[in-house]
Formats: sequence, C-alpha cells, structure tokens
Amino acid sequence: MPTVPPDDGATSEHRTVTAHLRDLTSDPENRREHNARNVGMIADSLQHVGAARSIVIDEDGVVLAGNATVEAAAEAGIEQVRIVEASGHELIAVRRRGLSPEQKRALALADNRAAELATWNLDQLKADAEAGLDLASFFAPAELADLLGSDAPVPRFEPVEAEHRLDELQPHCSTCTCRQAVTS
Repeated sequence: MPTVPPDDGATSEHRTVTAHLRDLTSDPENRREHNARNVGMIADSLQHVGAARSIVIDEDGVVLAGNATVEAAAEAGIEQVRIVEASGHELIAVRRRGLSPEQKRALALADNRAAELATWNLDQLKADAEAGLDLASFFAPAELADLLGSDAPVPRFEPVEAEHRLDELQPHCSTCTCRQAVTS
C-alpha cells in the first residue's frame, strides 16, 4: 500500500472554502456500487440528522471516498460542500452539536448500515488487479477468490526450509518447540 507523501507545509493552515456540491465529480473508477436503498438510507440520515461525515476529494474535485454521500446529499437538497485543505498527516473530525441521544444512535447506525448496503464493483476490481494494484493489501486471499473467482491473483508464497526436521528435535520436547538438534 502506498505511503502518505511528506507534508510540504502547504496545507498546514487548513484553509477552507465553500463550493457547490455540483462542482464535484464522481470517481469514474469507483470501487463500490451504490444501489437505491444504500443512497436512500444516506439521504434519509442527512435529512433527519444532517451531515456528519466528511468525504475525500482530490485537487481536481474528483470524489475519492464518499461518492454515495455526495449523491445522497444532492437528493437531500444539500447544495454546498465545505472543503478543508489537508495533507493526510492528521485526521479531520466533524464535530456535531445539539444531537439528541436518539439522533446520535440513529446517525451511527445509519452510517454503518449504509456502508454494508453498497457492493463491490467487480469489473473495476478486476481492472485494478490487471493494472498491478496489489489487492492483497486490502483483501484476504479467500475474499479475493470469492470476489473475483479464478481471476483472483495468486498470493506469492516462498517456501522456507525448516531449520530442523521433527526427528532431529529433542525427545523430551512434546510440543515441538525445542529447536536443539539431538547429538549422538
């Protein structure tokens, strides 16, 4: 997985600007597919408790994370987006005030449940694998096999020769943890 680029200090002031939601562009290579139920749940949450989660855009306004949230925000009548310049070296938290205990629970539940309702864009994942993206950094081998079938990349495995054979271990070692060779 790539590492966060060094902080050049250019975004250390956390400059914020307000823009129109319509100025953002959905990720043309989005790895998730969002159905009506998924987007609808997010839109309902936005209407009942308001916005509470940030999205991620690149310098060109392409949505890298939060495509369904942007779609749902438009459905919910939200027209503005506050953009915070950041380098990726710290988290940005959205502090919500004035929510009732019930609204807090509903917000958390909707956030987690809506994520479960999206599905993987298998064509895009296959294209990523073919382009050399190491999907094994994000999925276990069994998960890749389930998602991509026979197209799943085979995990790289290099066999390592054992230091000792089992018959060379001390006779008193019932758990095979003793690595001292038997001497004659």
